[in-house]
Amino acid sequence: MANKEMAIKKNSEPRVEKRSGEWLTPAVDIFETEEALTLVADLPGTGKENLQIGVEAGILTLQGPANTEGEAFYREFGAGGYYRRFQLPDNLDLEKIAAELKNGVLTVTLPKAAAARPRRIEVSVH
Repeated sequence: MANKEMAIKKNSEPRVEKRSGEWLTPAVDIFETEEALTLVADLPGTGKENLQIGVEAGILTLQGPANTEGEAFYREFGAGGYYRRFQLPDNLDLEKIAAELKNGVLTVTLPKAAAARPRRIEVSVH
């Protein structure tokens, strides 16, 4: 590709959606267990130092720039950054949220409050 040409499929669209401006909506998977919700978001090109994760009024917000290195020879979208918001259920323990970013994949663990977790009640026989 020395002449900076690239074959492009017609009728193909990027997997991301534009938000107002140059923000992109990252692809996200959410898993639920008895103990927690786990959110996995694809944020390629985002570093830990610029990633912002916050919870306010029951809304989880993910925001971070999409850093790109080098000169683009083809571009389908601007590299402004990622932005996504989620309304959280009331049964979460927001003080124990944990997040990990590894190889462009963000994993956010949202533990359920102890009162919301299912529990087994032992029956005693007299």
